Amino acid sequence: MEIASIIDKIKKYKPESNTDIIRKSYEFAELAHRGTKRLSGEDFIQHPLNVAYILADLKLDEKTISAALLHDVLRDPSESLETLKEKFGEEIANLVNGVTNISKLKTKSKEDCNSESIRKMLLATANDVRIILIKLADKLHNMRTLDYLPEEKQKETSKKVLEIYAPLAYRLGIERVKGELKDLAFKYLEPEKYSFLIEKVKDRYKNREEEIVGAKETLFQEFEKHNIKADITGRPKRFNSIYEKMKKKNYSFEQIYDIVALRVITKTIKNCYEILGIVHNLWKPIPGEFSDYIAMPKSNMYQSIHTIVVSNTGKLFEIQIRTEDMHLLAEDGIAAHWSYKGESGDKVFDKKLSWLKELLGWQQDSESPKEFINGLKLGFFENEIFVFTPKGKVIELPKRSVVIDFAYAIHSSIGDKCGGARINGKFASLRTELKNGDIVEILTGKKHTPSRTWLKFARTARAKSKIKQAVRLKQNIPIKSIEIKEPLKEIKKDLIKIKNVEDATIKYSKCCNPLPGEEIVGFITKSKRLHIHKFDCKSINNSVNKKKIEVSWINDIDSLINIRVNASDRVGLLADILNTILLTKLKVESTQAKIAGKDITECNFSIKVDTLDNLENLIKMVKKVKGVRKISIN
Repeated sequence: MEIASIIDKIKKYKPESNTDIIRKSYEFAELAHRGTKRLSGEDFIQHPLNVAYILADLKLDEKTISAALLHDVLRDPSESLETLKEKFGEEIANLVNGVTNISKLKTKSKEDCNSESIRKMLLATANDVRIILIKLADKLHNMRTLDYLPEEKQKETSKKVLEIYAPLAYRLGIERVKGELKDLAFKYLEPEKYSFLIEKVKDRYKNREEEIVGAKETLFQEFEKHNIKADITGRPKRFNSIYEKMKKKNYSFEQIYDIVALRVITKTIKNCYEILGIVHNLWKPIPGEFSDYIAMPKSNMYQSIHTIVVSNTGKLFEIQIRTEDMHLLAEDGIAAHWSYKGESGDKVFDKKLSWLKELLGWQQDSESPKEFINGLKLGFFENEIFVFTPKGKVIELPKRSVVIDFAYAIHSSIGDKCGGARINGKFASLRTELKNGDIVEILTGKKHTPSRTWLKFARTARAKSKIKQAVRLKQNIPIKSIEIKEPLKEIKKDLIKIKNVEDATIKYSKCCNPLPGEEIVGFITKSKRLHIHKFDCKSINNSVNKKKIEVSWINDIDSLINIRVNASDRVGLLADILNTILLTKLKVESTQAKIAGKDITECNFSIKVDTLDNLENLIKMVKKVKGVRKISIN
């Protein structure tokens, strides 16, 4: 790749562009990377050149392309952000810095590193979408040159592309980038199936080429009769798309008939529907295989009409109908809007980015990068369903969403007061799963308030975030404080005084749940596991083959004790338990709360205890808290 090719391409779609800054960026990057090679053996500068060319192909502005050329220079310790600002201006420097920061993260685990880098990328993108466009182009070129990496790394990278980067490209409406990323990932994750499909699709397309040409000629003749101007192209479906359909429907390749799609591009929406009528008059449509994304655009604002028809020879093929503007947005998405509208954008541009801005609202409630990414996959990257309010408003949700997700999608105040719903006229609970086309009426009540149990079945990140916020306000305890601040330490062995035994492993028997202050007895196994029972435990008779040991609680504990409390879930539970503990003037080192079963919450406390009397008093007081069912030493 040569810089001249990039400049020539830019001049074709933006003749007035300032290519001096692009050439200057190239010269700076070439000098910074001089002498560095990629694994393929080619000069490293070829990577930023190819990334810049991908963005030029998407018709991006010169500042974005300059930043793409420079996107790896800050990895060199000898280069600084201040230097970039001085030479190229603050805007380009900030774009480069945004991309660099995503790649420089260091965390304890690879999983956390991946999750945190994605989180930073998304949040940076909410401020300037061009950061993610550069990152997607960077990822696309890396995927194109993945052959030079070890097989394990190929699969690891491809899996992340399928899970995160391809869906991101989809969300931003960049179909051609999404499609190529998914095909390349498929190539490395399923190499044999990929090779199989290449040959099969090639043969099928060749066999049907004459039929496709005939269908195009028939359509052109009909368009001329109706005075409709349109372009028609024919293409096979992408390999990964075919494979996904085979998996989803458990089909063999021979059962996939619509591997060929005709795309009709016209001037107006009126023409789109006229063309649809012509198509259905010419060929019989397949029931259930029609989608009108013009009337109901996808979450990434994709618009088109899709229909599958049976030709006169009995063969199936798909026809997509859209306007020129819709086609531009379908292929280039956000990049197309940026190219024509610039930073100011418009309402459509803002709507395309609304999901990114929403991330800023709920990412603060994620307790870890991993939780953030899991929520992202569920809430933003899954296939959508369209559900209706009684007044006909369309609410778009991820598949497998439930009533409470729908309620919070309408408004947080509706979700907070939601008590149930009517789905298609029938009463339904908050956890009822919704289906495409359902009409949902939310039933609210003043006495209804969010519960921690809602988190067990809520699906969307928005709903979970709002539930956590409401619970936090009710309990007056930050949700983020309900977590372990440091690993819980094991109970010291000297909580129990053991006679004539050394190095025994203590286990508090679940059958009787002995607590400090109660009379106890011990039974030891040959492996030196000492089981502690209450003196009157009925299970003692089963311990005849174990040696009985004299044990007792020590008085001077002066240790960190871990206590587990199981209680009926309710608003304010954790606050009540913590307040009770604080009344004893004992120090709580860490706290953790989690859902342990249906309507049961498990709370774990690590508490600094000095004497046996204080520990006994603590347990007695916590037992009196409303809803507490069981207390045990963990």
